[in-house]
Amino acid sequence: MVNKMTAGKPSNEGFINYRTSTYKLHYFESPAGIKMVMITDRNSENMLETLKQIYSKLYVEFVVKNPLAKPNTPIKNELFRTNLDKYIQALPNYQ
Repeated sequence: MVNKMTAGKPSNEGFINYRTSTYKLHYFESPAGIKMVMITDRNSENMLETLKQIYSKLYVEFVVKNPLAKPNTPIKNELFRTNLDKYIQALPNYQ
């Protein structure tokens, strides 16, 4: 399915997003294999750069660098959640 959705795109882009009649799903996978997904309005612009910023500025800072964080478990870091919420609400297309 992913091969069909990425047909014609350069090989380094891969699967980035897809749109349904009700939403648009955006996808980012870090070099370390961390996968991030964001669901937006179907008319939203590409959120790949936003997901990259969330990964590098928030996830790495508040989760990866946290010595108390347990790998492969749900993120329970309140600083991460609070800063992610502020970041998302500051985006131009947040409603």
